[in-house]
Amino acid sequence: MTDMRSGPGPDLQPPPEVAVPGAQRSLVRDWRSALLAPAGDGRRRRRGTDGMRLAAAVVALVCCLLIIHYDSRIDRAIVAVIHPPPWSITWLVTVVYQAGSFGVVIVLVGMALLARRWEIARDIGLSAVGAAAVTGLLILWLGNHGGRPGGVVIGDYDLSFPVLRIALFAAVATAALPYLARGLQVIVEIFITLVALATAVGGHGLPLNVVGSLVIGWGTTAVVRLAFGSPLGLPSADDVRRLLAEFGISVGHLQPMPQQAWGAAKYEATDDSSRRLAIAVYGRDAAGGRLLTKAGRFLLYRDSGPTLTLTRLQQVQREAFFALRAGQAGVAVPELVEAGTAGPSKDAVLVYRLPSTISLAEAGPDDVGDGALDDIYRQLLILRKARIAHGAISGDALLIDPAGQTAVLADFRNAIGSASVDQLDQDLAGALAATAVTVGAERAGDAAARCLAPEVLAGALRHLHKPALDPAIGRRLRSNSGLLDEVRQQAARSASIELPELAQPRRVSWPTLILIIGTLIGGWALIGVLIDVSKSFDTVIGADWLWVIIALVLAQLAYASSAVETLGSVSGPLPFGRALAVEVANAFSGLAGGAPAVFATRVRFYQKQGYDATVALSSGAIMTVASWIATTVVFVVSLPFAWGSIHLEATPESGGDSKLVWIILAVVVLAGVVIGLALAVPRLRRLAAAKLRPRIRDVWGNLRQVASSPRKLVLLLGGALGRELLIAMSLSVSLRAFGDHLRLPVIIVVIVLAAIVGAVAPSPGGMGVVEAGMILGLTAAGVSEADATAAVFIQRLFTSYLPPIWGWFTLVWLRRRDYL
Repeated sequence: MTDMRSGPGPDLQPPPEVAVPGAQRSLVRDWRSALLAPAGDGRRRRRGTDGMRLAAAVVALVCCLLIIHYDSRIDRAIVAVIHPPPWSITWLVTVVYQAGSFGVVIVLVGMALLARRWEIARDIGLSAVGAAAVTGLLILWLGNHGGRPGGVVIGDYDLSFPVLRIALFAAVATAALPYLARGLQVIVEIFITLVALATAVGGHGLPLNVVGSLVIGWGTTAVVRLAFGSPLGLPSADDVRRLLAEFGISVGHLQPMPQQAWGAAKYEATDDSSRRLAIAVYGRDAAGGRLLTKAGRFLLYRDSGPTLTLTRLQQVQREAFFALRAGQAGVAVPELVEAGTAGPSKDAVLVYRLPSTISLAEAGPDDVGDGALDDIYRQLLILRKARIAHGAISGDALLIDPAGQTAVLADFRNAIGSASVDQLDQDLAGALAATAVTVGAERAGDAAARCLAPEVLAGALRHLHKPALDPAIGRRLRSNSGLLDEVRQQAARSASIELPELAQPRRVSWPTLILIIGTLIGGWALIGVLIDVSKSFDTVIGADWLWVIIALVLAQLAYASSAVETLGSVSGPLPFGRALAVEVANAFSGLAGGAPAVFATRVRFYQKQGYDATVALSSGAIMTVASWIATTVVFVVSLPFAWGSIHLEATPESGGDSKLVWIILAVVVLAGVVIGLALAVPRLRRLAAAKLRPRIRDVWGNLRQVASSPRKLVLLLGGALGRELLIAMSLSVSLRAFGDHLRLPVIIVVIVLAAIVGAVAPSPGGMGVVEAGMILGLTAAGVSEADATAAVFIQRLFTSYLPPIWGWFTLVWLRRRDYL
């Protein structure tokens, strides 16, 4: 086994002069290597960050549309400052706008074609087509005013949204960025900013229109990258050989390692003496990847990880330093051969000479004896004594010599000096998890108990869960989710210590993060609704307030009826007060996340009350099915009584909301026909049956237990029916407040049809669309439009507008009490 305990070897210093092969000189001289990133071996990767970019683009676009529609003061305020530009720089603004938007596009497209990099041309073309399609659809939908109310005029600006030229420019520029050398990337990014500014200053597009156009181009590029993947921006095997030649290192067989890290290409090779080498090449993604990782860990975790390195050279120097430092402390580590930068793109290269070992991830249980397990902990304890945290312990970083049953620590990319006790404990937790994956929970737990002092073992067990482990271990645990619990229990039992509580490495847990995001979405939707509602108060001034109070009471009793339905959805007991609180909280959950959020909240509540996951999921589904049954029953029973009372007419004078209702109803019918035709195809029917049969079996088993108790069945169906009737009665008494009266069956039909329309509407909780459907139905039943609008406003105020406010406080209370 080769280690570094005696210090660096003679290979650490490269020869003073290295003969650079002709192929390398050609690579340096080639303009493509100076302007474009390495083509590599064609490997691409779908990145999670592209999905995040697409989601951010959609949210930003929606925000722009909402602001443009409801308030033009932002555009007016910015335009008053920046437009028109001073006469002396008008020519410069024009040049930047024209040369930037057209010139950059021509240069990027021409470069892709001249270099024959067809993947660049493909991504540019598809991104441009996607941006043009989205822009065209939005222009057709929003009209010449860009979605602003009629009569709005802002200087001499064109109000249309988006700005086609800017959307295309952004799509082309952002599509080409991953393929460019770093210096050219910076230039293009500067031009994107300058062109956007020149567009707004020069009067070619309003500021929010420009922002929205940039977002469209950026978002369509994210879609293309999700479809085809992003280039890794890393050199191929031949390029790696050229890079190593600059250090005077000649290699024979060279192949990529199975597991790769973000921003780094890892290779395994043999030198002229047939000794194994490990090579890590940090490309241009390395610095950005570490910055994003550091920022993400800082926001989500209490420990933000290793010190941030801003350049690739700093990264390899830092990794090499900790490898040397660990070797000096007595830890068995690979021999460092070289660390530096090479090539036209200044890729950072790190070269180690590996001993005769295999990684723990590749080893089998028979390759790893108790001696190897003990040596793993011996090496980590030496590292711990030097107060160095490895930071990335996994099956790939632990190397095992099956013959000598010894261990070597490799890959110090996340190492931390002067580490805290928690960081040192996480290394031991990583070793516990990595060894358990290979040799099983029993042997791994026994080895840890044998090698570690009780207090040290307790610290490791506190961190033995996925959030505290290296992502490489998390990927290997996907097929065995219960392994960590098994090894924790085995280690504590073998050491005769109490099982400690798990530490919480995250600053913000996922449920809390979801609550925050839901609060922002629901709050935004609620503010927008209440702004519109405030304009309608003058319509209810003449209402009979006794009926208004009765409408408020009936609307809130609907939540109590839903709580009764919850009690009947499980065969065991549930506390009524908590069930009522969950249904009140769902007023906010439904606004923020729709029906899936309501379902998830109920399932989580069942689990917190002691029911297993299968019962919780099936009980949530039972509640949903019971609600559908209740809605269908009251609708079918009411329809014959209401048939002659509702007269729907589609006339040219119908308002925009009425037309929208008709369009959505047509879409619902069309969707039903399409689904019916699809299920008529045997293959699709079998596929749907294969997916749904296990779910239906679980729901049916739980439903049989519920149905075996007449009391539970009455609670389930009675609560669902009671909720439907109470909501209908609240609209009935709202009509009474204005001296109008409709039979309850008519009101039920109106509400059900409006709910169907609202369920497929894109607005939160169907707000706006549901109201339009209810008003249309009431006027078709003979109520004047003014009274229908006022009555619907009162009913929706108490059932949809105000309940999310106290629903949010209830949701927070339930989280604090650990009921959710």
